Amino acid sequence: MKENKLKRIVIMGMLLGAALLFGQPDSRILSLEQARELALANNSAYQARQAELESARWSKASALGNFLPTLTLDGSLLYMDPGPTYMAGNTVVSLNNDYRTLSLSLSQPVFLGGKLWQGYQMAKISEEMAKTGLAAQRLSLLAEVNSLYLSLVQATDLQQMSELDLSSARRNMEIAQLKHDNGLLSNADYLRFQSRLATKDVARLQANTARQLAQLNLRNYLALDYLPEVELLPESGDDAILQLLQDYDADRTAGLSSAALSAGLANSGSLKLVESGVELSRRAWQISKGKFLPTLMLIGSRRYEENGIDRHKFEASSQIMLTASLPLLPQLGNYASLRKAEFDYKKARLEARNASNGILLGTEAAVLNLVSSAQQVKASRLALDYTRQSYEQLQERFRLNLISSTELLDAELMLSSARLAYTNAHYAYLKNRLALMQGIGLENEQELDTLITSGVYK
Repeated sequence: MKENKLKRIVIMGMLLGAALLFGQPDSRILSLEQARELALANNSAYQARQAELESARWSKASALGNFLPTLTLDGSLLYMDPGPTYMAGNTVVSLNNDYRTLSLSLSQPVFLGGKLWQGYQMAKISEEMAKTGLAAQRLSLLAEVNSLYLSLVQATDLQQMSELDLSSARRNMEIAQLKHDNGLLSNADYLRFQSRLATKDVARLQANTARQLAQLNLRNYLALDYLPEVELLPESGDDAILQLLQDYDADRTAGLSSAALSAGLANSGSLKLVESGVELSRRAWQISKGKFLPTLMLIGSRRYEENGIDRHKFEASSQIMLTASLPLLPQLGNYASLRKAEFDYKKARLEARNASNGILLGTEAAVLNLVSSAQQVKASRLALDYTRQSYEQLQERFRLNLISSTELLDAELMLSSARLAYTNAHYAYLKNRLALMQGIGLENEQELDTLITSGVYK
């Protein structure tokens, strides 16, 4: 396509000029991969998820530590003035003013109603949820960067298209000027060409403003200190995947929906979080049940104490004790906690079912939008090719005074509309592609291409 060739020439010229001027490519030209890396490095929400994961890992370590015995060293020093005395026959015996004790005790939980085990399992689940949340945050972040970057590329494309429209209007104005000077064009028709040129110039200014706004949005999201220029994305007209989607029938669309659903169920961060929530609720229910069970503790100690008569002479004693306790009253609070945990568990299971249904509907809609937009690209490209050929013929006929100015201006408007329709269809396809990738939890485009080509999620 002439427009695309011109677009590539313009960009290559910019890059070459920068390279000749500075000896290297312009650092302000931002690739999509660079934008993604910047977002991952600087986004505070993503960093918060990373911190949450580290916190969950230490919580798991803490829960594991609850299984270990507790070793305690205790000591005391008691000073009395005057010191204690006692009678030994007719003799008054004075004891030491200070009294010292030293004890070492070991406490090992044996059974606490299942609370330790369930707590550790809940900590493991929380760690997995933190991992899933981090992955989901990463996917959402990259999807937002992709969207903002694509919007800037689209705005750049539309700006260049407005330049083409303006250039075409200027050529027609030159022909109209020549014909008007030779008395072959009326003043009214001449004013129509001037009006059309002015309209195209305003459209160019509007397109430039839209591009600047898209630059600002991307700059602000990435916290850049400059307005970036972007690399133009590869032309999708030669994409084999796009060609394949354009020929999809209802059966192949249904097959792609099924494969995409498998990927969505396997990769969905939201579904994984809900399912983990179900397991957490079940574990909490088990802990509530354990409040009605007895607890067992094994305690061993070694105690040293000064006898009170001979300073620095200690008496030692040891003991081993197994303690058991069973809660009797009050039990109303425990029963209420048990019932609450039971219904929380039931609620979590229902939410998981709803989440699965939501993935099904969202995936089917995303696939339909992707296939439809691919077919729209094909239709709009054919329309653009026909309109361009027709316009070029009419432009030459107008120069030879074989058609009216109205016919030429109408054809020019149709060509502009066809360019816009194709551009919008092209980027609608790319955005729907990104939406499907995000919906089924894919970060790599090659994975989606494999899914479309084979119809199977691996």
